[in-house]
Amino acid sequence: MSEEDVLLKIYIGQNIRDEGILQSEIREKEEIKGLLSKGLIKESSFYRLHLFLTTERGAEFASKLLRKRLEERRDELKENFKDIPKRAFTFIIKTPSYRDFVYLTAKPAFEGTTATDRIMADSRIWILRDKIFTTLENMGFCVKTWSYVSTRGGELGEEYYVISREIYEFLLNNFGVIDFTSEEKDILRLYSFLRFVAPILQFTDIDFIRVRFYKLLNEYSLTENEVAAFIEETAKKGLTSEYRGLLSKGKPFDIKNIPKFNIYLDEVIIKPAINHLLEKGGEIKKYKPKKKFPPLSETKAQLGIPDISDLGSFYIMISNFERELRDFIKSKLGKSWLKRLRKEFPEMVKKWENLKMIDEKLGIEHEKDLINYANCDDYIQIIRKFKRMFTDNDEELGIVIAQLRIWYTQGRNPLMHARTLNMQKILTTKSAIEYLQKWMKRKR
Repeated sequence: MSEEDVLLKIYIGQNIRDEGILQSEIREKEEIKGLLSKGLIKESSFYRLHLFLTTERGAEFASKLLRKRLEERRDELKENFKDIPKRAFTFIIKTPSYRDFVYLTAKPAFEGTTATDRIMADSRIWILRDKIFTTLENMGFCVKTWSYVSTRGGELGEEYYVISREIYEFLLNNFGVIDFTSEEKDILRLYSFLRFVAPILQFTDIDFIRVRFYKLLNEYSLTENEVAAFIEETAKKGLTSEYRGLLSKGKPFDIKNIPKFNIYLDEVIIKPAINHLLEKGGEIKKYKPKKKFPPLSETKAQLGIPDISDLGSFYIMISNFERELRDFIKSKLGKSWLKRLRKEFPEMVKKWENLKMIDEKLGIEHEKDLINYANCDDYIQIIRKFKRMFTDNDEELGIVIAQLRIWYTQGRNPLMHARTLNMQKILTTKSAIEYLQKWMKRKR
């Protein structure tokens, strides 16, 4: 690999995080010495991790070089992507995993709740996604590298494909089309809204439901009229009640069977959306309301809206729940819980022990209880393995796992890793925790 190739790898890969790309990902030692001596790259650090970044001069040179190479290989890229439907190509490139230009390499175990997550979880879309990024990687226009987080001093996170702004813009300008119209995007936002609001509607506190319902409508830029139009259809199918509205005496509407409701949503929105991207004639139906509801601005004064500015109580709720969950798991497994887990999950327990060892080496006070090093996937593995102990049937097991994922991805991770945390995530997390606490109380 030439010095220019190594420079481009650093320039592209450094988009994984602001601190840069891991030095361990760059093995060309002589080329690195040359780039450092020319002032094109510099060393950086994040806790115990050593990183590389381009200098201002290096970034300017790399950007020009990258644009030149993209133009030179335009026809080759076009040939490689000719069998990929253009709508699907556009959707994939425009859907990063956690920040701009960064995409997961491994398909998530949890399919997610938003329309975007559900579409991306489709195996046909994911296969195309893999083809796009492996092609780019082989051509030097994508870097596969690891992210890292502040937890316990620079712990490695997940592996990602990383591109740069120049590559992103070149791909969309040359091979992109409109993936979804604005009207179709409205329906996809409606899908996400309905998936998030479904568990909220199962509570009995009407004021609590109204506030959360209102905040989700704002979060997804929807009106009651758009929701009412769709619920008119589900009411005809016997899946919901008629839509009553935010200011009705009871709930805005009732869902009679959440699993069937979610299946219907996937059938009438997600399946056509995927077929549309694959250019198989899929058409997302538009829904027109018969009733007219007042704008949200007229309802706000009559609702008590929680304030997102104070996250202290949210942090306490997240932390207390995780401690409660760990204690619950230990109590169900009995006094010999650790011995039991060593037998069933030796690699998991070994991972916990390694994290404890890292704490000790860094001079951080280590956790006395090994389960305190567990993550959401660990909790789920344990509950799945001993499902008869934790749940009554497979349906409940699925719901519990889904709620654990929501608590972790919508609340715990954004809060602990200083990522974007909005009202929708807070409300969804609270709903998940409330469900899980009731489940634990019932199974004690």
